[in-house]
Amino acid sequence: MSPSNSTGENNKWARIPTKHDSFRVLNELQIPVSTVIDVGVLTCTAELMENYPKTPHILVEPIAEFEERIRQRYDKSEIDYTLIQRAASNHDGEVRMRTISLSGTGQITHSQMEQATDKGGEYRSVQCTTIDSLVAEQAADKPFLLKIDVDGAELLVLEGAKNTLKKCSVICVEAVVTNMFERAEAITQHGFHLFDVVDFCYHGSKLYQLDMIFLNTNMAREIGVNPVDHPVVMERWYNYSKKI
Repeated sequence: MSPSNSTGENNKWARIPTKHDSFRVLNELQIPVSTVIDVGVLTCTAELMENYPKTPHILVEPIAEFEERIRQRYDKSEIDYTLIQRAASNHDGEVRMRTISLSGTGQITHSQMEQATDKGGEYRSVQCTTIDSLVAEQAADKPFLLKIDVDGAELLVLEGAKNTLKKCSVICVEAVVTNMFERAEAITQHGFHLFDVVDFCYHGSKLYQLDMIFLNTNMAREIGVNPVDHPVVMERWYNYSKKI
């Protein structure tokens, strides 16, 4: 049975299950991040911009239609950024991308690597790179915060980042309920542990999508952050509850 305590409204340890709050806490814990590698930017990742405004960002986004909005937002924020207009995958070369609009406006809302050409949407060929090649090319400073949101090709991105993973302190990956355990296993086998599960999205009444945030276990332990706090202290325990 779980310990009983308040909902956390007046608890200094209280947390909110969002990327923004999780990154805020990682900063408070002094988890080191020298470069943010943001794979699948769309037009921006506000949570990373707000929590790492003084850290260089490498932005990986292959869809040309997003370039102007990306540059406007990051220029306005005065973040030091590099925009890589290639897809991230498990090889260097070329991939086929499918773009779709779910907004009803005709504007692209999602893009994904896709071999088939009969699923609707529009298709184009784009250049691709591995994260390992990109990191070597950019001579980026470690440790890295690696965020991956590529609508289905997350495992391919991880496969092309095997060397980079050793230098990551934080990994944030989007998942749906049908692949979350597979993605978690692919990350934990590289020496990471789950730190947080955030940004729950429901389709109808069912959980559909979420983000998982992982910490490099050795890096975290070096600064005194262990995977699980023991023993449990009642003053630090609370149940999340949001009033609607």
